[in-house]
Amino acid sequence: MIAKWHTIPNYLTLTRLILIIPMGITIIDQTWGLTASIFLIAIITDVMDGYFARLFNQSTAFGGLFDHATDALFVSAGLTCLAMLTLVSQILPVLIILSFTQYILDSRALDGQKLIASRIGRANGICYYVLLGVSIGFQLLGLTSMLFAQGVLVLSWILCITTIISILDRAVALWRHSQGPS
Repeated sequence: MIAKWHTIPNYLTLTRLILIIPMGITIIDQTWGLTASIFLIAIITDVMDGYFARLFNQSTAFGGLFDHATDALFVSAGLTCLAMLTLVSQILPVLIILSFTQYILDSRALDGQKLIASRIGRANGICYYVLLGVSIGFQLLGLTSMLFAQGVLVLSWILCITTIISILDRAVALWRHSQGPS
């Protein structure tokens, strides 16, 4: 287990995990320049961990779970802080955690299985980062007019709906799989 942990991709993911608390603090403090810098580092480490995992043939079930769990925690924490500032829906971070929990349980990732992705879930995962980045960017650039604020809030509610759809889609797929061939 120790050898599987000590990889470049996992250290990049660990960097993103460590950035969660500073990012949350900077959002609450509304120090948007620092928040944007932290967010940019998180995006770079997210892109690079997968790249290095493939390049050095270091993809593992643990690494996939660690990466996805860190992504879920990162966006949930950031969106929770934005929700505290009433910039996004307050229910979205809860739905993200519920959806991710279902994802790891359905995939049997805790048993060492590789995660089983869904198209809706993957699209939502990308959109969570986009919503977080757009929200930070608008604040950094001072684009806080009612139009921008309402647009971000509407996007967060759309993501609530698509996250619920994703949860239901995975539940139906699991139920069908449990019924076996008909």
